[in-house]
Amino acid sequence: MGKRRNRNRVNATGRNMTSRFVRLDYQLLTSNAYRSLSPNARSLLVELAMLYNGDNNGSLYLGVRDAAYRLGVADLTAASRAFDDLKALGFLQMTQDAHFSIKAGQSSRARCWRLTWHPGPGKRIASWDFLDREAEPKTPARKRMERGLKVLKAYRQARSSGQFPVLDYDTTTRIPLEPAAHPVAESDTINAKNGGNLPIHRMPDIATHLAIPREGERNCLPIGWWQPDWSAPVAQLVFSRTLAAHFSAAHHSSRSHAA
Repeated sequence: MGKRRNRNRVNATGRNMTSRFVRLDYQLLTSNAYRSLSPNARSLLVELAMLYNGDNNGSLYLGVRDAAYRLGVADLTAASRAFDDLKALGFLQMTQDAHFSIKAGQSSRARCWRLTWHPGPGKRIASWDFLDREAEPKTPARKRMERGLKVLKAYRQARSSGQFPVLDYDTTTRIPLEPAAHPVAESDTINAKNGGNLPIHRMPDIATHLAIPREGERNCLPIGWWQPDWSAPVAQLVFSRTLAAHFSAAHHSSRSHAA
């Protein structure tokens, strides 16, 4: 029980014995060189920092293939380019090159690295080489650096003025909120509970009208005057009168024969 309590105690430096962490200095994260790094190079920098335990700087062994597996990339060229970027911008120094041997009793060895913001072997002080370096002009890395520094500057200004950086920003265009939707007054849903009456889903039967003026009224009717189509009723009337005349003639004929 006593050992468990001692395990949670904090030492003089503010650390405990149950957890480790990777230290990335704020001066490193805000430097021009770090803002020039690609996402793969930044991830590789964290992987190398994980290998440092406080006493082994200068003996951090990591090859290109293992680095690619750690980064989660399938292209070894991407991992090799990340190493080149970190060396060019002063984050890494190679202390020993890779060694491959097939002699008996010897084995292969990956490259060995030193982090420049930590003390090196032999208690050599940290050099912080990346503070004096930045990307070349007119390169993608330079554009990354300029965009990153611009956003950091805006963040510092907003924080110093008391504004909340997430709500008060000019990076993207504000999208206006859409007005609240109003309830539908008329619906085609067949439901007797919608106001107690079923909706009318069709037009009532109406007589078709044609824009044909009556004979003799072509010149006196104004434009847009609509007259009903009487062709069907007139046809029925003519048919009924013809049928009545036929029956009347037949009736007279039958009476004359009978006389």
